[in-house]
Amino acid sequence: MSAGISILKDLVSSGSGGSSTGAHPKGVLSEDGGEAMIRQAELAALYQFWVDKKSSLGKIPCRADFSPLELTRLLPHIALVDVDHASGTPEFTFRLCGTQIAEDSGVDLTGKTWSHFPNSEQVIKRAIKLTENLQPYYATNIQAKWAPKNFHHYSVLALPLSKDGEQVDMILYGVMFHPYTS
Repeated sequence: MSAGISILKDLVSSGSGGSSTGAHPKGVLSEDGGEAMIRQAELAALYQFWVDKKSSLGKIPCRADFSPLELTRLLPHIALVDVDHASGTPEFTFRLCGTQIAEDSGVDLTGKTWSHFPNSEQVIKRAIKLTENLQPYYATNIQAKWAPKNFHHYSVLALPLSKDGEQVDMILYGVMFHPYTS
């Protein structure tokens, strides 16, 4: 078993929540384009899990490469977003929204499209950039302007998924809401 999967299994079985890691993984971009430092243990473990899948497959993983059983404790913090490239500009529709995301944001995003939410421009820009460069990103202390409970801030890890290893057709999000921290 790889170290990343071991970390995730330990996290999943312990039910750890919100602890800080200071993980500085290679290949995760911050909003300014530099390397990001993932602050939440759950998101760092999710990233390492994705990296291990990518490494073992030799390409970007697709949705079918993940079992919900592998991510049980993280499911409330996970969203899956379908990427539709048909119109030329990607359209992002939520296939699944974790229960904790829905509770903390005040909206169940399942079945909804980002472009229909007010103040979602930055979210869409980040998602488009991910589809263009096929690279994960992490952002923290983002005000949830798109949500009814917009006084919340959140951290997000976005991971590209691809059936053919070349075009992103889904994004796996790990989302943790929290009070603003500087």
